[in-house]
Amino acid sequence: MRVVGGKYKGKSFKAKVPKEIRPTSDFVREAIFDILQNFLTFDNITVLDLFAGTGLLGIESLSRGASFCHFVDKSKNAVNIIKDNLSSLQIEKEKYKVTNADVFSFLRHYKKPTKFDLVFSDPPYELELNSKLLESTLIFKIARNGTIFVFETSPKEVFKENAKYKLLRQKDYGDTTIRFFEFVE
Repeated sequence: MRVVGGKYKGKSFKAKVPKEIRPTSDFVREAIFDILQNFLTFDNITVLDLFAGTGLLGIESLSRGASFCHFVDKSKNAVNIIKDNLSSLQIEKEKYKVTNADVFSFLRHYKKPTKFDLVFSDPPYELELNSKLLESTLIFKIARNGTIFVFETSPKEVFKENAKYKLLRQKDYGDTTIRFFEFVE
């Protein structure tokens, strides 16, 4: 695992990743960020990394200029890996928050006025949680008009049409499909 762009480009991590955590490959992560450049600039954006795993999607955003990233994962192993990765890069603590919680519970209880510019969601594919997340009204609490959602899913996961979200792009990488949505108020 390594950062593929920005300030921390080339920095690698030595964390041993348990089987239940599936990090986004360097190749797919680089492709995601190449595509994202068409929709936003990273300078001073706020990022939410749901089902964060190793935290590399959020860390990649911070590396490219995001001002803040909130990492959420219910696995204590994942939270420890995220904290270790952030620490190894010496990222300033005011630039991130790491929350050990179920994503749906986190969204239900989220009360801060912060709305995010970019939201990543990479749950275990077999649970098909991204489509449930997109159908949930909970997601409206954290999005503003123009928020970009990046969902990493299996190619089999089906999304219902929703007037609040516009599919910007979809790209397949083997057993991984990346879907880019924009929130429209």
